[in-house]
Amino acid sequence: MRSWLTGICACFCVATVSAQNLPPVEFYLNTAYMCGGIGSDQAAAFKAARSHYPLSLNFGQKLGNKVAFIADIQVVIRDQYDQTVVNINSEGPFCLLDMDYGKYQVYVTYEGQTLHQTIEVKGTGHQLSFIWPEKNTTELSK
Repeated sequence: MRSWLTGICACFCVATVSAQNLPPVEFYLNTAYMCGGIGSDQAAAFKAARSHYPLSLNFGQKLGNKVAFIADIQVVIRDQYDQTVVNINSEGPFCLLDMDYGKYQVYVTYEGQTLHQTIEVKGTGHQLSFIWPEKNTTELSK
């Protein structure tokens, strides 16, 4: 799996617009990841790269009939043995993760509300989208 990451990193080093707009790879334990997507150039780079990663997470919040990008999301991923394999904060609406293949529970928290999904990673290109409901403006004015 890590040789795959080396190949992807080498591809990203090629002088392309997408590669120049991605943040540096970070690690949580043995899991390489990138989070971000603030700004249209970086968002486009994440969208272009996500098919090359085993897992891509996308975050948004309902805003009327639209979905707005959000940031500052706590991401916790637990494996089939209930061990935490990722515990990070996403500073943007996208996370690309170099996950080992297996079954995972993904918990994401935004403004105190946690959403959860289960996924089995078997290759590249798996995507999970988390959309929080629209804020209740009546509660905000109290």
